[in-house]
Parts: sequence; C-alpha cells; structure tokens
Amino acid sequence: MSPKIVISGITSFRNHGVEALVVSTVEQLRKRLSNPTFTILDRSPDYDSHQLKAKDVRFAQDHSIRSLYASKARRLLNRMVPRINKLAQETIREIRAADLVMASGGDVFCSEYGHRSLLSHLTPIRIAQKAGVPTILHAQSIGPFTNAEDCDAFCHVANRATTISVREEASYRYLTKTLGMRPEQCHLVADPAFLLRPSQGVEAGRLFRHFLHRHDRPTIALGISQAICHWMDTNKERHVEVWIQIIQWLRDTLDANIILVPHVQEISPENDDRVLATEIMKRLGYHPAVCLAGGHLSAHDFKSIIAQCDLVIAERMHAAIAGLSSAVPTLVVGYSVKAQGILTDIYGRELTPRALISIQDFLKTGRGLAQVQTAWECRSALQEQLDKSLPDAKRRAAKAFDLAEHALKQSQNVQGQTPSPIVSQASSFGWEPSTS
Repeated sequence: MSPKIVISGITSFRNHGVEALVVSTVEQLRKRLSNPTFTILDRSPDYDSHQLKAKDVRFAQDHSIRSLYASKARRLLNRMVPRINKLAQETIREIRAADLVMASGGDVFCSEYGHRSLLSHLTPIRIAQKAGVPTILHAQSIGPFTNAEDCDAFCHVANRATTISVREEASYRYLTKTLGMRPEQCHLVADPAFLLRPSQGVEAGRLFRHFLHRHDRPTIALGISQAICHWMDTNKERHVEVWIQIIQWLRDTLDANIILVPHVQEISPENDDRVLATEIMKRLGYHPAVCLAGGHLSAHDFKSIIAQCDLVIAERMHAAIAGLSSAVPTLVVGYSVKAQGILTDIYGRELTPRALISIQDFLKTGRGLAQVQTAWECRSALQEQLDKSLPDAKRRAAKAFDLAEHALKQSQNVQGQTPSPIVSQASSFGWEPSTS
C-alpha cells in the first residue's frame, strides 16, 4: 500500500529554509517507504510546485483552513463565501484520508509569531487527530510560550500527537520538564536540513565562482534577515549600520569576498532579505567585493554556495544550518531558543559563546563586529568541533524519519485506532538527550 502523507506548517519556498525542510523530508521518506505520495499544505502552491516538480508531490492551498478556523467571526464569514468553504472542505477531506500528518515548519509552535499563527498551524493536526490519523510534530523547536492561552492550545494538541520530535535539547527539556510531556512521547532529533544535498557538479562550481571578486581570498557568506528587527522590535537603521561596519572590516582587513545570501524572499518587503541586501550594497557604493546571490536559486543552490565559503554569519537559521551541516565555521545572530539550542548541540557549551550573539547584543556599539572578529580568529576550533559533531547530528536528523516510518507501520498494525505514542528506542533510533 502506498502511504499518503500530508505535511503541514509550510508557508512558502520563498523562504528557502522552508524549502530545505520539505525537500529533505520528502527525500528521506522516499528512501524508507514504498511509493509514498505527499500533499503539502502550502500558502504559495503555485510558486512551490515550480520549485519542487515531482509526480508523487501535490501542493494544496491551505489558506482556506486558516481562514475557516482562525476565529468564530471568520467561520461565520466563510459560510457566506461558498468558494472558500469548498476549498476548506477539500483540504479537510485530504487530511482525514491521510495515513500520516506531519507538522513541519521548524519553529511554528511558539509565541513569537502571535496566537493566530500558532492556531493556524495547530488546526491541521487537530483535524487529523479527530479523524484518528496519526500525527507527528516533526523536528520542531518548541516554545517558549509567553502566555497561558498559547500554552494550553499547544498542549491540547501535542498531548494527542503520536510522537513529537524536536531538533535541539533545549526544546526537549522544555517539553518534558516545563510542559510536563511524557518522555516516551518526545524524541530528540536534528533539523532535517542537516541531510539536504547541496547542488553539485560543474554548474555548482561555476555558480560559486560567479560571486567571487578575487579567487585567492577568503569568502564570507552573510545570511542577513530583513525581518529580524521587525520580529524583535529593534532599530532597523542601526541594524544596517552594524552590517556595513562588519562588511567594511571583512573587506578592508581580510580583503574577503562577501556574498549576501537572501535566504528568504517573501512577497512582503518586510520579510524579503533582498531589500536589506540591496540597501547595504547601495550604501557601500556597489563595491565589487560585495555580491548578492539574488537569482532564482533553490535551497540546494544556496547550500552549495555556503558550503564553499570560509565563514558564515547568519541571522537566518537555515542559512546557518547550511553552513553547519557543511562543516563551515558559522556565527549565528540569534533571536530565539532555536539558535541557542541548535548551536549548543553542535558546538558544545564551551564554543557556543564564540559562535552566537543575540540580535540585541549584535546592535550594541562594537559588539557585532567584535563577535565577528572572535569567530574568524577561532574558526579552526569551530571547524574541528563541527567535524566531530556532524556525524552524530546527521544520525539524529535521520532518526526523525525512522520515527515517521515507525508511526506508519504501527498505524497499519492497529487498523481503525489512533496509535499510542511511540516508545523511545535508543538502540533503534540513535542518540538520546542527556538526563543531567
């Protein structure tokens, strides 16, 4: 039997971190399952289906579910709009007919993006659970929840999930210690993008060389974020000034090639990294050492570019993961638990302070540049640690898909019943979190 898998939590492949999550998930499940088919609940299905063309993958517009279930007022409104209601019902039927529903998205279950966003990502899981379909919260960073309303909404759904996999130990501890989730239900994995293949071959080499001003100098990738100041309510002008100061130091002191990586290119200018990149380039007088990787590239392409660099400085988490998973020393400008958690799991507690700075500290006078200088000076130590930790990180990333395969098999053995949470099997699924 060909299993039908629905993947929710997807915004748009215009965010190439989202693309990395979906592509990695589809590729890994194909390896484990017999002829699976995938339905991606998606906000931009036309664009995303152009990025990922495959006969076994279908993209379905999910805004109808968001509209239908966001509030009582919207439910009332949608009864008056038959087309929206029809789309919602079609998507609901798709969820109910699935063999497994996986909630992806990386960090969608938190309070940072607002209560309405949280509810919209919980809704497909709730529909599946009511229909008795196995559900997995897949490789997530969870929380923290800053209010009881968010926490209650999440726990209501999470407690009924077949299994929950989290991509860093901080989230595992938050689930099991703070929220009181059962340890046998929760599993520590790693982000699926650790398994993403970079573009390879002659074309990948040509693409990278296209951005080099000088081939005999170090190359630094900057995963800048247009949205980070909006999310964290920090000074946008100061943000631009700090990046310009850093780029000038990299250019003038190291004579480095600088590649601006716009990993997110959403429709909204508030979340399109090309807007910030263009402003930086303009203020630098379009210096030839500073290039923008702004073409119609894939997550594979961006990872290939980043993998060939000497250092990555990233505000976007999946630009950082592209560097980390390629054993490139990576400095993260963080704004949430995910940065601290992922880096600590990879670098360890001793090295992480050299490879992580909060956005608030990054904007303080001299702090951002000083952190970049520190990362450059200790890049050998960072790379040595990456070489040690990456094999384990990739095993943990693979574990998330072993869990999905196990959930499907368990479901098939228990016809007509919601499967019980998966019991932790360290010997089968790999590394387990420490208990200290």
